[in-house]
Amino acid sequence: MIVNIVTDTKVKKEQEALAQLLQKIEDEEAITWKGQFINACMLHPTKNEDGDIVDVEAMDAFIHFATIGWKLLFSIVPPPHMAGGWACFLGALAMIGVCTFVVGDFANVFGCTVGLKTTVTAISAVALGTSLPDTFASMTAAV
Repeated sequence: MIVNIVTDTKVKKEQEALAQLLQKIEDEEAITWKGQFINACMLHPTKNEDGDIVDVEAMDAFIHFATIGWKLLFSIVPPPHMAGGWACFLGALAMIGVCTFVVGDFANVFGCTVGLKTTVTAISAVALGTSLPDTFASMTAAV
């Protein structure tokens, strides 16, 4: 009797992907403040679901460098595993307050520059500036 053992490559790739996902989850649980700042600054190739390495595209690089200030600012929020998640929650709420203040201030300056009333600026710029990101986040989550 001859026995041939054949490896199923599809199942093996799935197992490797799951192992990498579990490792990533474990790494994220152990992330420190220093790690958050390093992740905010890093731009590197990624792996897709097939395990192939995807190089950084020009638009990804542009968006990374355009938003690096915000990434570094939000790295101040404590990691999720600290204090049972409460420190992260309260830090995130504080950052939302900072963003709301910045949007309101820019809208006020824009309204003064253009000559709009404060109420018109509040309804158009501030409401639009705070509602659109929620709309896009909901659309992304629904997909």
